[in-house]
This record gives sequence, structure tokens and C-alpha cells, in this order.
Amino acid sequence: MLGGNLKLTTVFGIEIKVNVSWVFIAALLSWALAKGYFPVLHEGLQQIDYWSMSIIAVLGLFASILLHELAHSIVARAFGLEIKSITLWLLGGMAEMRDEPPTPKAEFLMAIAGPAASISLAGLFYLTGVALGSGGSAALIGLVASYLAKLNLVLAIFNLAPAFPLDGGRVARAAIWSATGNYQRATDIASIMGSIFGLGLIALGLISLLTGMGLSSLWLVILGLFIRFAADASRAQAQAKHTLAGERVSDIMTANPICVSPDIPVAHLIEHYMYKYPFEFFPVVDNGQLVGSVSLHEVKRVPPGERGAIPVHQITRPLTDDHTIGIDASAAQALAQMQATGQSLLMVTRGQAIVGVIAMRDILRLVTLKTTLANS
Repeated sequence: MLGGNLKLTTVFGIEIKVNVSWVFIAALLSWALAKGYFPVLHEGLQQIDYWSMSIIAVLGLFASILLHELAHSIVARAFGLEIKSITLWLLGGMAEMRDEPPTPKAEFLMAIAGPAASISLAGLFYLTGVALGSGGSAALIGLVASYLAKLNLVLAIFNLAPAFPLDGGRVARAAIWSATGNYQRATDIASIMGSIFGLGLIALGLISLLTGMGLSSLWLVILGLFIRFAADASRAQAQAKHTLAGERVSDIMTANPICVSPDIPVAHLIEHYMYKYPFEFFPVVDNGQLVGSVSLHEVKRVPPGERGAIPVHQITRPLTDDHTIGIDASAAQALAQMQATGQSLLMVTRGQAIVGVIAMRDILRLVTLKTTLANS
């Protein structure tokens, strides 16, 4: 993922985020539409009209991708899967799903929901374009609607390509999973299909670039690189989960971690904890109850001259579900949570008390060790 993500709003309890790459794609697409596409379709307008149409079209694309991802998420929730957030980025969108689909049927229905939404939107925009295409200022909105109809149709068709992690690849995984009864094998095959598809897009983009098709060919290369990377990452993630089967968080965690009191001064934290222990952060515990954590990131915000007077509780990072996991959870669940939230460490809890800490490196070390021994 490029850059950082910004939270926009919450829909149906799902956080809607936008990656900063959307600023780039929005500006580039608006410019291309205002300078090239709409002037060809309708000559003689002022630049402000072309730019207005382009901005509306970009916002329409944004909304279309969001509705595409919401369709996936609503079906996923119907099968009891937790969808925490949706992130819209440079080339589309991605829903953050903590667990895998429970059955091939669930996988199929979740996958097909996105293209179905895009096809429905294409039809709606097409009818709007026809209705407004009689002339006058309404016809300009009709041109935008017709453009969005084509774009949603292309989005649906492209996503139906049998290449994981595209929706068509997930449909393929559901079919293979149903036929073989083996989720791991289905994921492997669908991921290989996605990797090959990504290589094909890269090759097509490079050939188009070398034969004078213009810099737009680079989009095929970028898209191919993303699909290949995502397919390979999905396959590795599935293999890791398979390897971790039966392993519990309690088996891997570091028990009884060093904790700090919220009442000690920041200077005491630095002198007696940060200088002494090579840990990335320290859990903050008040009367046996975990209340948050503190790290160098929070400490360095306190001016050196004030560190002796400011207590730790004033800079403590509040406790969230992203930073904790229950002791009864599986190691695979811990890995999935870390990958979804970007955390490299999780605090392991029993009720309101902390009982350990689990790190990404510890999980990956176990995966590597078990894989090596299994192949020896």
C-alpha cells in the first residue's frame, strides 16, 4: 500500500478510509477527463464546465468503488465475518477482513457481490445518461453518467478475471475449494493463477510501452505488479495459517512482560525501563488492569526539561482492540490481526489483565522452523 490512510467516515459500523494515493489518481484522472475526454465528446464548452464534469466523474468513481466494496462487506457480515474497515486506494478498494470465509458458498457469494453491484451501477448510470441526454445543461450530467456506466462495466468485467485476489479469482477459489474440499490447495491454485495474470499484464504493458502506445501503458505494469504481489502474499499468508494450525497464542507469547505504572515520571521511565530493557513498548498497568502502552514515539514528544514532572499516564497510548488479543486466540488469528492492522506486537490479555506479549517475529520464526522441519 502506498503512503498512509485517512479515515473519512463510518458506514454500517465499517470505517471508510482513503489512501493518500487517491489524491494522485483523482488529480490525474480529473486532468485527463477535463483536457481530453469530455472536450472530444462535447465541443465548445468553457474550461470550468469540463473541470466540473471531470470532478463529478471522479467523485462518482470514488462512490462506485466504495459501493463495490460495501457489497462484499455486507455479504461477509451476513456469514458472520467481521469487516472492520474499507480502504480506497490508487487502483481500487480493499476490505479488512479478519477471518477467511467459512465455506465455498460464502466465498462465492462474497466474491460475486462486488461485480454484481458494479453491473447494477452501470445499468443505473446508463439509464440516467439516456434520460438526461436530450440537450441543455442536463445533457452534460448525462455525459458524466454515461462515462460512469462504462467505467462500472469495465470494473465489473476486469474484477471477474479468474485471477486471485480479484473477485473472479475468489470465485475460482470457491469452485476449486468445493471440488477438492481443500482450502489450502484452492488458495494455492487461485494464487498461481493471479500471479500468472499479473505477469501477463506486466508483459502487455511493457510491450505496449515499447511499441509507442504511450505512458498509459504504465498503468498495466503497475496493476500487474500489484496483482502479482497480492497473489503471492495471499498464498504465503494461507500457507502460514496452515502451518500455524493448532498453535495457540499462549504457546508463543512472552509471559509476564515488564509493565510500568501510570504514575511514574517520564524521566523515570526512560532511566529505569527504556535504557534497561530492549523492548519496543511497555504496557501501562494501573492496579492490575491494563490501561494502555507507552513507547519511544510518545516519550520523544515530551520536552527534555519537562520529563521529570510529567507522569506516564499523560502520554499513554489508549488501549484499543488493534493492540490486544485474548490468550485463548490462535496464533493464526494473531498473525491475521497483525497483518490487518500493521502492528508488529500485540499485548495478550485475560480479561482486563495483561499476561504476555506476542511479536510478529516470534510467529514468523515458528512458521519458518515448522516449514523447514516439514520439508527436511
